Amino acid sequence: MDLVICPSSPFLGKRISDFLGIKIANVQYKKFPDGEFYVRVESEEDKHVLVGSLISAKDIVLMNLLFDALKGEIVAVIPYMGYARQDREFLKGEAVSIRAIAKMIEDRVEKVLTVNIHSNKAKEKFKKLVDLDAMPLIGENFKGRDLVMISPDKGSAERVKVAAKIANCDWDWLEKKRIDAQTVEIAPKNLDVEGKNVLILDDIISTGGTVVEATKKLYELGAKRVETACVHAVLADFAVIKLFSSGIAEITATDTIERIFSKISVARILTEEVKKIVF
Repeated sequence: MDLVICPSSPFLGKRISDFLGIKIANVQYKKFPDGEFYVRVESEEDKHVLVGSLISAKDIVLMNLLFDALKGEIVAVIPYMGYARQDREFLKGEAVSIRAIAKMIEDRVEKVLTVNIHSNKAKEKFKKLVDLDAMPLIGENFKGRDLVMISPDKGSAERVKVAAKIANCDWDWLEKKRIDAQTVEIAPKNLDVEGKNVLILDDIISTGGTVVEATKKLYELGAKRVETACVHAVLADFAVIKLFSSGIAEITATDTIERIFSKISVARILTEEVKKIVF
């Protein structure tokens, strides 16, 4: 058995390889002048652990080529499952993208591992999926800190509750109340944040708009310091600049998407699950 690393997850792949104690296969990646990709895997093994997040269309193409190049059984470790937010047909004629992705992957692998897939709707599109939770890792990271964890909405409140319980801190979520046709009030449901250190916690930070709005409101309510954390740091469209400009003091994320803010690794929880499957 060996481990195959996709270009999207080099450091996480190396960490998982070290934990498993298996070699990393030599993979050649090329891009031709016309934009086509080339993949060659030098491996004689009949079992493979493939590690890579689906962040862009390029990652999907490369993963599909790897599936074709690999011989034998594959366990696909896809820490960030891109397209999971496209989990239903909102408008007539739309592709349910995550359904297409699920079929592409599961046609070729024995098992799929991911971390905090965005919704139960997305999860339902898979038959071989194991969805792991990184919120306990985030909670452990903030253990002993004097802070309040806040979910930007009620939908993510249960995730935040898991992290807060381990961090041994208070938690709440932001609730929107319509005052009149022009005015919407945003405030924590139960807690007073005046003079407190606040951590806004969510599963994904994409463009950062939700966190920026929450940060400004928390400072208006008297928060002393506001930082943010997430499992998946997509951070698209100059999100980092927006976050820091809004007053965010620090950004913390896992390495499902490898960023400078990836201070928490999901390698160990993924490794433990791989061991259940292949050993």
